[in-house]
Amino acid sequence: MEIYLSEEKAKKNNIDLESCYQKINRYFLDHGVKIKSPGVYQGVKEDFNTFAVAQGQLPQTNWFLKIVDQWYISYFGDTPDSPEYREDALKIYYKAKSQVKEYVRKQKGA
Repeated sequence: MEIYLSEEKAKKNNIDLESCYQKINRYFLDHGVKIKSPGVYQGVKEDFNTFAVAQGQLPQTNWFLKIVDQWYISYFGDTPDSPEYREDALKIYYKAKSQVKEYVRKQKGA
């Protein structure tokens, strides 16, 4: 997982960028995930749930969506025939949010 927070957005929203990175780092370190470089977290198959929880919970904080600049989910297989991909997690989040909103709208209209 790659998470790049925006210094500009953090200043605009009066949010301490370093504190946010520390919270994210603490979560991953507490769950045994390696920090590969600032904002880049690398796990193994057994860490799937840790990353899934992060993907679901980060947007629920009162700061993440206000300051995130780029956010990616990646999978690099451990065998030659494993699939590999890198997806824009922000795009996925907003697409799912839009789909839920549309579904709720349709349910109210039915």
